[in-house]
Amino acid sequence: MRKTSNSFSLDSVTSKQNSQKPKDIRGGEKKVMKKGLSLFVASSMVVSMFAGAAYAADKTPGEVLNDLGVIQGNGTDLKEDQSWARQDVVVLLSRLLGEEAEAKATAKGHTFTDVSDAFYDGFITWAVEEGLVEGKGEGKFGFKAEMKNQEFFAVVLRAFGVDTKGDKYAEVPALAIELGLATEATDMAAIPTRGETYATIVTALNTEIPGTGQTLGEKLGLIEVVDLAVGTVAQTGKGEITVNFNKAATDEEKKELTFTVENGLVKYPVTAKYAEDNKSVVLSSTYLPAGTYSVTVGSFDAKQVTVADEAPAKIEIGATSLQKAAGQSLNVKLYNQFGKEIANPSLNVTVYNATKGLQISADVNGKYDLSNDNVAKVDDNVVVTVTHSSGLSDTKTFKVVAGSAATKITLGTIAPLKDKTRITAGDEGLVVPVGLTDQYGTEIKLAETAKVTVAANGTLSTFTISGITFMLSQDNVVSSYAVDKDGVLTIGVKKAATLVVNAVNPTTGATGTTSVKIEDTSVIKNFQINNPGVLVVAGEEVKIPYVAVDQFNGNVAAKDIKFGNGTNEVNVTSNVAFAAGYPKVNGKGELLFKFDTIASDANAYVYAYVNGAQVGQLQLAVKKSATAVKVNGVTSVLTTLTNGAQVDFNKDKVTFLDNYNRTKTVSGLEIVDAGNADGTVELSIVSGDSVSIVSNNGVVTGLLADTTKTGVTKFKAEIKGLANSKFEFDVNVVKVADVKSYEIKSVGTIFGGKINEAVSAAHAKTIQLVGKINSTEVALVQDTAFDFVTTSDTTKVSVNNKTIQGVGEGTATITAYKGSTKLAETTVTVSTVAPVATKVEFGKSEYSVADGGTLTFTANTGTDYKVAVKDQYGVDITVTGFLTSSDAKVASVNGLVVTAEAPGQATLTYITSNNVTGTAVIVVN
Repeated sequence: MRKTSNSFSLDSVTSKQNSQKPKDIRGGEKKVMKKGLSLFVASSMVVSMFAGAAYAADKTPGEVLNDLGVIQGNGTDLKEDQSWARQDVVVLLSRLLGEEAEAKATAKGHTFTDVSDAFYDGFITWAVEEGLVEGKGEGKFGFKAEMKNQEFFAVVLRAFGVDTKGDKYAEVPALAIELGLATEATDMAAIPTRGETYATIVTALNTEIPGTGQTLGEKLGLIEVVDLAVGTVAQTGKGEITVNFNKAATDEEKKELTFTVENGLVKYPVTAKYAEDNKSVVLSSTYLPAGTYSVTVGSFDAKQVTVADEAPAKIEIGATSLQKAAGQSLNVKLYNQFGKEIANPSLNVTVYNATKGLQISADVNGKYDLSNDNVAKVDDNVVVTVTHSSGLSDTKTFKVVAGSAATKITLGTIAPLKDKTRITAGDEGLVVPVGLTDQYGTEIKLAETAKVTVAANGTLSTFTISGITFMLSQDNVVSSYAVDKDGVLTIGVKKAATLVVNAVNPTTGATGTTSVKIEDTSVIKNFQINNPGVLVVAGEEVKIPYVAVDQFNGNVAAKDIKFGNGTNEVNVTSNVAFAAGYPKVNGKGELLFKFDTIASDANAYVYAYVNGAQVGQLQLAVKKSATAVKVNGVTSVLTTLTNGAQVDFNKDKVTFLDNYNRTKTVSGLEIVDAGNADGTVELSIVSGDSVSIVSNNGVVTGLLADTTKTGVTKFKAEIKGLANSKFEFDVNVVKVADVKSYEIKSVGTIFGGKINEAVSAAHAKTIQLVGKINSTEVALVQDTAFDFVTTSDTTKVSVNNKTIQGVGEGTATITAYKGSTKLAETTVTVSTVAPVATKVEFGKSEYSVADGGTLTFTANTGTDYKVAVKDQYGVDITVTGFLTSSDAKVASVNGLVVTAEAPGQATLTYITSNNVTGTAVIVVN
């Protein structure tokens, strides 16, 4: 007889335990137990009853939880034979959702006649109003009744937004299994005891919720792993050091982490590659001589690592059989002390037919031809011996088997490609698991076979490899096949089908079969486009919120959305015409609209079609094209100058107001000229002669103070042909003697490590001053404003006239002098952390090119086609980088040259060797 408890013995722990960050992790992860552990117990019931849990071998799950203070029982009895009553689960549910106080305070509104304890009235009323629970019928709630598994799953699913009421209640078991809450073996009619829930509670805090990257405890905010810490650091291969973390590093943490590997004063550049789970990172260097290294990760304490030279440790003859056929590979490998294959080893291989007393030589490809009877016959014994100069050796004896000696064939399940959930038309490299054994039980591998590609309109119904004939149920599905050096068969598929693959050995009669379902290429079936919630103006880009879903109800990635009127493309139409090249998706995955210029406001009716079927629609109020009203300001320019000083002044410094009361930067700024068209923003002098306009071919580039005259010059920026559009501003010229104080412009942190002279020179900084009159900044002539600078510590910062250069880790005071007069000083910080790429930026966010054209990009040179790569000090850095395209069918990449292959859009990504990226869109017209 089960005992039902209506009272709780699960008390909250109200303070964190051990919130200190450990620098080193030993013996497993350290975690922080947070507030509200009774809430966790409620939540852990979501995953209890479903699967076994691992826990301390010398304690029961209940004892483990009792030690943690999660459960208390009565001191000796953990109440493991009690169950949960329906009303108690409602209270737990309110805690799970963080609404216990609100639920408790809810006024009674339920009409259940069997609720005999007023304490639960608020909770039950709240749960009913929220749609989380239902009664048992006939006006009864089921008060004090034990809750069955299916009832509990229904409540939990409702809490997460799944409708399980009414007729949908029958779907609860399937939904619970689909969501991983239950297994096929779960008895939905069973009533779980608390003891049955304790085992999974032990591991629930560490159970990752699928698709979130978080454990249940982290998701609920109840238990957290301490901040990222460095665990073990060790050599794991030639030129490789692996750093292990106490948890998966987040993207933000990865951005902040730097890696330094040094031996004494010598720093070795490394490339960091994170594991798929982000719990470790491999630091690779082209050269790491034997020695003791200091490895520093971010701000963590350095770790000492002993690096040894690569040494041969094992020879392996990988072949499992030798067939009486040509092209027999021995698959010989030499491994180092880390269990990794040594590239291009020098090995002495002897193949001897002991039956014939004949030594067999390899061909030019290192393979052996056993097809001739004079070389080998079936059942001959062939001895293979491999030796290495280190003294390592391996010997293996083979009995030659017929080329088609397999007496047993098994074909395994053909799985989707990595990171995919289904097999779709167009997939290449699908692995067909083939198992072959001969009459002796020896494994036989398929011979290596170069990729065979079927013509676009061709068919393939059978193909034969190593005497095994593979027969296909449809002759227009497989597009290619190949076998790699390890005997792994792969195929490509070109259309949707259910394909049956049969493998037959005609010699022995052995057969094997498998089948695979190939889905159609993902096609958008729903393109939900929404109002952007901002002013939509003709002639201007606007971001449109969208969701694209395919026929499998999966989200379609931005890079896979193709606009156009072709097969599977999204054809977007509108009664208000789009501007050329729109709509489009940019490199950030944002959907952009731009409508052609219109003279009056209009409603745009936008429809999206795929293969003739409407998949989305949107109505937008499009405002007529914006027009300028007046110039309304100048920004980011000093308007007080000393004699002879010059400041940059161009279109980026001038703003205008449009007819929608928006302030924007002008598109151009020119000197007054009769030839300028109406609408041109012109700059002119209204009064004064202390400042002149600097221009280049009529385009304004700066303002220059006279060398002797002082006073105010009034300027006017005006839109030509537009009345009342001018904006006037003053520029004042003062004498140098009028400047009362000076400041040194910030130089930020500078690099002071010892790599080479070129790197040091690139990181040198030129000191500049800013003058001050009261609180007003004054532009100076830098050549004459001061004479030189000094440093307080030449071991940290060196100086040369007005240039400083980092020398060693630390800080130094830099002082600027005019003659013997000290004008200003500042503290400069020097870091010896080696420069690494931290920012990648294309010259433009979008490039257009005609079909068949090319674009040649350059790193840190040029202008429009420049890819700027900068280090953490803001200085250009030369590192290995790779340019990639999201769609090679639209734009292919060879080195840094991009070739337009077909009309469409793709995303270009430049990736540095330390995994810093920058993107730009390329549109092929």
